[in-house]
Amino acid sequence: MTSSSDALAATARAAESGGPARTRAAVMKRVRGTVSLVLRYAVAAAAIGLAWELFSVRFDSPVLFPGPAKTAARAVELIEEGRLQSDILISLRRILIGFAIGSLVGALAGLAMGSSRLIADLFRPLVNFFRFIAPTAWIATAMVWFGLGEASKISLIIYATVFVVLLSSMIGVGAVAPNKIRAARCLGATDRQIFFLVTLPGALTYVLTGMRMALMNAFMTVVAAEMIAAEAGLGFLIYNSRQWMETDSIFVGMLALGIVGLIADRLFVLVSRTLLRRFSFH
Repeated sequence: MTSSSDALAATARAAESGGPARTRAAVMKRVRGTVSLVLRYAVAAAAIGLAWELFSVRFDSPVLFPGPAKTAARAVELIEEGRLQSDILISLRRILIGFAIGSLVGALAGLAMGSSRLIADLFRPLVNFFRFIAPTAWIATAMVWFGLGEASKISLIIYATVFVVLLSSMIGVGAVAPNKIRAARCLGATDRQIFFLVTLPGALTYVLTGMRMALMNAFMTVVAAEMIAAEAGLGFLIYNSRQWMETDSIFVGMLALGIVGLIADRLFVLVSRTLLRRFSFH
């Protein structure tokens, strides 16, 4: 009995002593992963910049195809004027509002359709019909219904977001292993407990994947919406610059859109990983 207690105590001490080491190893692994990611992005950016410079020299038309230096100079001008920051913030606010509402509605609807065959049979035909109509096809209708203000642009982003999240959430519910649900029922779990403790954690990966794809749709849709009916935003910057043949400003708008989108995507990935570690158990 004593020897068993001593063995358990020794095991506990070994685990405690190994804990900090494992923590340090995990931290170093994350640091190396972050450094590697930054280096990959830096190499990719350098390669794109070099190809861009070579192509602009060969094109030999700074007006039609400005190089990196001319584009960077124009970006500095727009930043000094305060226009670029303002346009980024305006577009980002529209994206975040529309994305949040569309993701919430899509996730709730998808989880409901995945959990109930009756609800799925009722709404699947409508979902399959409307998801093939591009958000840009609704621009004119949105302007008629909601006017030229924020509501028309945000409604288009919601539309671009909701179906992607809905379908991925519905698929996620269907991907939950049936034996987990049966095991929960055998243990006396109610339908509510099964949904929140088994179905939702099991579908979470699919929900977050759909939201990540929907975020891309939101960025693409806001540009189209701002080109048609807006007085500010990155889409307006691109469209208005086209009218005045300011190609360097167009490039600045596109670069800003890509950089902001990249940052938003990486932040979403970090949040998603945290949520999956916290709530997923498989």
